[in-house]
Amino acid sequence: MTETPTPPLQTFRAKVSEHVLLAGKYQYIHFELLDPHRIQFRAGQYLLLTVPGGAEKKSYSISSPPALDHAVEILVDISPHGDGSLYLASLAPGDEVEFRAPVGQFTITPLSKNQPPVENELVFVATGSGISPIRSQILDLLETKNDSRPIRLHWGIRFIYDLFWEEDFRELAENYPNFTFDIILSHPPDSWPLCRGHVTDCLKKHYQKFAATGFYLCGNKQMIEAVTSLLKFQAVPPERIHFEKFF
Repeated sequence: MTETPTPPLQTFRAKVSEHVLLAGKYQYIHFELLDPHRIQFRAGQYLLLTVPGGAEKKSYSISSPPALDHAVEILVDISPHGDGSLYLASLAPGDEVEFRAPVGQFTITPLSKNQPPVENELVFVATGSGISPIRSQILDLLETKNDSRPIRLHWGIRFIYDLFWEEDFRELAENYPNFTFDIILSHPPDSWPLCRGHVTDCLKKHYQKFAATGFYLCGNKQMIEAVTSLLKFQAVPPERIHFEKFF
């Protein structure tokens, strides 16, 4: 199994077909492509959205897998109330948008034919809406590529009422024995049975040996710096620590 080359950057027109408040401050938007009608990208990449009246295009990770090539889905944390989040929050089904895609290098290290994997286990670490590109990657690995390596997700979020997609990940874990996930709440209720605190607390609890593990991080800057520091202390080579530069 090898990755195809990254497709060239294109300009797309798309129509909002679904816009849902998932939980708390997180909104999900499904864009059906109008022109071109199909998109090629690698799981983990993002799009550059044109915001009317804005001087710069806004970056949003694609949360849908590449197999869904007639549309793209994004997850938006609207709490910053910036130009981009306010524009996206205002969109309704039928509204049209323009964006450029695909962009980014936050992609899975490809497997080489007839060669042992460079990363024989994949660990994904996300906070908040950083789950967006990681969802795309996990769906692509499990449902499209049938990747049999151990795949683990550690997702940090603040409050229990901010949770979403946990049923989707639970269903994946039931259908794919090589996939496990853990949700870490930084402000959990007393009855919370899983990890609590920061994602680094969960990583220290679950991992004693890091071996040839590939780590894929997406979330706030402080989390990426803290996890990267922990992994380097554990002698994980820098080439096995992956994250998108705009986070």
